Amino acid sequence: MNFFKRWIIKSLLKKPAPDRIPRSGDKAKSVDCNVVYIRAKDESWTIFCNEIDSKGVTGKYWLNKKDYGELSIPWTWLTDYELDITHFYGTYDLRYSSIVQYFFEGILPWDKLKIILGKVQQFLFNRKELVRSERIETLKLILEETIENRNFTVSSVSLSGLLYTQKWVFHPDKSRQLAYNDLLLKSLAESGELTSVQYGFKLSPKALVTISEYEEDQKRHRDNLAQSSATKWLTFALIIVGLVQAGVTYYGVYKNGS
Repeated sequence: MNFFKRWIIKSLLKKPAPDRIPRSGDKAKSVDCNVVYIRAKDESWTIFCNEIDSKGVTGKYWLNKKDYGELSIPWTWLTDYELDITHFYGTYDLRYSSIVQYFFEGILPWDKLKIILGKVQQFLFNRKELVRSERIETLKLILEETIENRNFTVSSVSLSGLLYTQKWVFHPDKSRQLAYNDLLLKSLAESGELTSVQYGFKLSPKALVTISEYEEDQKRHRDNLAQSSATKWLTFALIIVGLVQAGVTYYGVYKNGS
């Protein structure tokens, strides 16, 4: 391992991870530590790094899944290996599979920028009112998921994820949205478009009929609007033609009379 790689790993090990890393709650928000593994590419051995120098690495050692405790291993023994770096930053787990990736995404603040951007997007999302999904739009969403997975079931929670991705979890209006989703799904089950199962609701064949009838109604509505618009423009054109003819007639009578 060259000097640059050793220097990077040494800097990572200056923030060692505790035995238990909190991943939720207020304690998780202050977490800033690193875990570094060196693994054989064939996964025959693994080292959990505690210390590194020009001679080798010291840490907990596994060989063929057997724990040998903490050992110091010279670099000459470590060939055909790869790195596994995890930076626990607040509630985020930032994973890197090489020094190059860590340099461009971890040292250069690309990951931090993505986190900040995500927080800005969440802030803007929280300022919006969650739009309640109507019955047909909900059925269409569930239909698409069921086409992909015939065993798909939906709940008030998973429906929120389909509508708004995982940003809805941090929205201040999430409880009201869940309550509305629950009533909406029960309503669709009551009318036969969904079937109640153990952990939620599944699409029933009637949903396809309901969606088809709705789309036919929408098509007829659009056709009626188009026909009404065409009739209106035709009437307007006839009025113009009538006015022109009346003007020509009046002009001819006036000219003959004079």
